[in-house]
Amino acid sequence: MVMKMANKKDPGKFTIKFNIMDPSHRQVVDFLESMGRTKAQFIANAVLHYMNCSETPDIKQSVPTDYIAVETIVRRILEERMSKNDHITSNPIKVNKLKPMSKSEDITFEDAEILLGEDGMAAIADT
Repeated sequence: MVMKMANKKDPGKFTIKFNIMDPSHRQVVDFLESMGRTKAQFIANAVLHYMNCSETPDIKQSVPTDYIAVETIVRRILEERMSKNDHITSNPIKVNKLKPMSKSEDITFEDAEILLGEDGMAAIADT
């Protein structure tokens, strides 16, 4: 496959801005920074391999979302907020109790809404 080069001042020169807050971007940035002046050859080899390899696997994010951990953190924040609100107002945030879920995949948005209730969802939206 031959691609037509865009009309630009310096063909072959690119500027790439990575998002260093993204763990996968950060990993690439750290690796490329360690390569010195051999980045272009490495990137060319990597792109050609990716384009031509029929066995290229899907690239997964290096940090998958752990919904159980997110649920635990949200519950802790809501419990702390409930404790503070008990002293401040007569209308504290109430969290509906459900049995803990055994797998991250079992948590749906609807389950979260039921679990946290309207006040809990509003509290999260306000943070």
